[in-house]
Amino acid sequence: MIRPARLKPGDVVRVVAPSGPVPRDGFVRGVERLAARYTVRHEDGLFAREGFLAGSDERRLEELRGALADVDARAVIMARGGYGLTRLLPFLDPDWLRARPVPIVGFSDGTALLAYAQRAGVAAVHGPVVTQLGGLGDEDQAALFRLLEEPEPGVVLTDLEGLVPGRARGPLVGGNLEVFSRLLGTPFMPDVDGAILLLEDLGERPYRVDRLLTHLDSAGIFSAVAGVVVGDFSGCLEPEVTRASQPTAAEVLEERLSRLAIPVVMGAPVGHGTRNRAVPHGALVELDARFGTLRAIEGAVS
Repeated sequence: MIRPARLKPGDVVRVVAPSGPVPRDGFVRGVERLAARYTVRHEDGLFAREGFLAGSDERRLEELRGALADVDARAVIMARGGYGLTRLLPFLDPDWLRARPVPIVGFSDGTALLAYAQRAGVAAVHGPVVTQLGGLGDEDQAALFRLLEEPEPGVVLTDLEGLVPGRARGPLVGGNLEVFSRLLGTPFMPDVDGAILLLEDLGERPYRVDRLLTHLDSAGIFSAVAGVVVGDFSGCLEPEVTRASQPTAAEVLEERLSRLAIPVVMGAPVGHGTRNRAVPHGALVELDARFGTLRAIEGAVS
């Protein structure tokens, strides 16, 4: 795994919108936080809109390719999630990133872009997008900057709730449960053998969470990975009329994952909620369910 060069304050970061339309207000707040530390650049077309996409596939692909080829850029950060990256995957060449390895930062729909980075053999960061960054607390903002600037190993998540005891070591992969599941059966699925699988989601009803987990199980994912880290499942609720008689998303996750013979932890402050702690993607980590920690054995940068 290639670990890109570390950033330093003042370095150029490129912001891209390869998924959904970008709301200006949230974007401006996030850019203000980024610009206090780095030199932020983005194309004017970033605010394009075509239905549920930030412009045409051609616009978004050209923007992303341009950011990866920018000799001044030291990182590429997604403006927001939404939907659209899986449409671009057939046209993303891993050689683009291998030629100039830089850390890619994103989550949610960015799960597909992080999978692209892993296929290219380049470590990345599962972390806040720009429109989320402005609303996060100082601690989570500092965690992102630390991952981008400091290559030293160390604990990245604490106070995790052990569901299945044990300790495991492997590269951290995954992200959004729905998006990750859509990579199964495609040539864009990342290598999960011996990996620590991170899962989070937004707005999926509990029975759909069950269906997604069952799909991963049936596809052999939980037999291949070495451990599971469960993050935030924001808004994963049944409609009010049926809620009282149905299990919650947390109950579904516990029931499905407690059967596994690998260490599983829950409660990671990662996802669409009020917290989104940045963690290294593709880099080697160690999960300890007994002590509730996830430790980076190597950083996302070098």
